[in-house]
Amino acid sequence: MKATSLEQEGLDLQSVIALARQEPILLLTADGKEFLIAEVDDFDREVETLRASPAFQRFLDERSQSARRVPLEEIEAAIERELEAQQEPS
Repeated sequence: MKATSLEQEGLDLQSVIALARQEPILLLTADGKEFLIAEVDDFDREVETLRASPAFQRFLDERSQSARRVPLEEIEAAIERELEAQQEPS
C-alpha cells in the first residue's frame, strides 16, 4: 500500500485510479482525513496484499494506539436519532 498526500502531489482522480490499479492507495487530505482506495474485484487478493503490506500494518498499529474511541452504544444512539429524524414529517 502506498500513502499519498493529495495536497503535496496534486493528483487528479484519473491519476489516483491509475495508482490504485497497481496497489491500494492511502490518500491523505490537507485536513488530515484518510481514505483507502483499492480495486474491489478480487477481495481475497486485496486481503492478502494488505496483510503483506508493511505500510498498511503500520497504519493499523498507529490506529490501534489512538486514544480517540467512540463506544458502540454512542454510535447506535446516533444512528437511532438520525433514523427518527428522517421519519418525522417536515
